[in-house]
Amino acid sequence: MQTESPIKHYNLKLIEDFFYAGTSALLLSIIHLYPAYWFISVFALLPFLWRLTRANLSGSLVLGIILGACYCFVSSIQEILVSPWAFLHKLFLLSLIFSAFGIAVNRIKRYTGFNPIFVAALWLPLEYAISHYAHLSNIFTFSETDSTLLIKIASLFGILTVSFVVVLINSLILIALRRAVQALRSRATFPAKGDKRHFLPFKEIVLQRRCYYYPRRRAPPLPSGVHV
Repeated sequence: MQTESPIKHYNLKLIEDFFYAGTSALLLSIIHLYPAYWFISVFALLPFLWRLTRANLSGSLVLGIILGACYCFVSSIQEILVSPWAFLHKLFLLSLIFSAFGIAVNRIKRYTGFNPIFVAALWLPLEYAISHYAHLSNIFTFSETDSTLLIKIASLFGILTVSFVVVLINSLILIALRRAVQALRSRATFPAKGDKRHFLPFKEIVLQRRCYYYPRRRAPPLPSGVHV
């Protein structure tokens, strides 16, 4: 029987990480470039968070780097020819910021589990660092003509409150999806028609049964008037 080589396994894992993180990066870039599609933010982080909840510490680091790099390339690709050093600076900062976010979520998940409030709270310093150090606008932006409700929330509580709520909704949807998947996987599988495999209803070690499990010898009832 041939076993999968470690290099092939690592390459496959890297491709899967790129798919999940790249999908979230693409959705975040659409929100950044086209604020009219702000409703995409409700599920934009789902692929990244789904993969992040299953990754170890090194995997969380790789996912953050991929997300930051892909987001930078899609949202700021035009800066490569205009100002390449500024683009490289932004690429480094975004990869660093998102990787720090991934590591922080991994550490919190290890000790407290996946907590939506903690994940949303960790996004706030990420937004601050992106806007003040990477010189990008907030990721979860919105159009003034298509999102009046978000404008009212932002005017009352601040723009970071909108980001907190959006990430919180993403995390709650992720928890609901995980529970739905677990419920589907835990359902008992019944043999299909024509299936020749043997399905045992339960497994029990006979030698560990108590004595009252075994029936004793019994005789037919005696006729009336007969005494032993």
